[in-house]
Amino acid sequence: MPKSLQLALVVLLAGASWQPLQAAAPWWEDYGDQENYLCNNRLVLQLRRNEHQASIENFSEPNNTLFRDRTVTAAERYAGTQLTLELRDDKLKLDYGWASLQCKRLWTS
Repeated sequence: MPKSLQLALVVLLAGASWQPLQAAAPWWEDYGDQENYLCNNRLVLQLRRNEHQASIENFSEPNNTLFRDRTVTAAERYAGTQLTLELRDDKLKLDYGWASLQCKRLWTS
């Protein structure tokens, strides 16, 4: 895939603004885990999750609350109305209809 097409895809999926959205998860969505992922070497997404659901805090999709799909056993999979994410070790795959993003966990010290 050409670099210009990759960049256009990232901009489309992330929205026009590169700034994180200010809307945080409501208090009743007690996400215990918070991890950052680098996607296509350009975009950092923050994934918050617990045993039952997940949310991507700085993703342009307005309804990005995803619920755990327990039928998948090889990885952790969360699905919503338009977005599916799959966690496998330190890799995150986001499927957004016709496109997908491949991301890698950012390790902090």
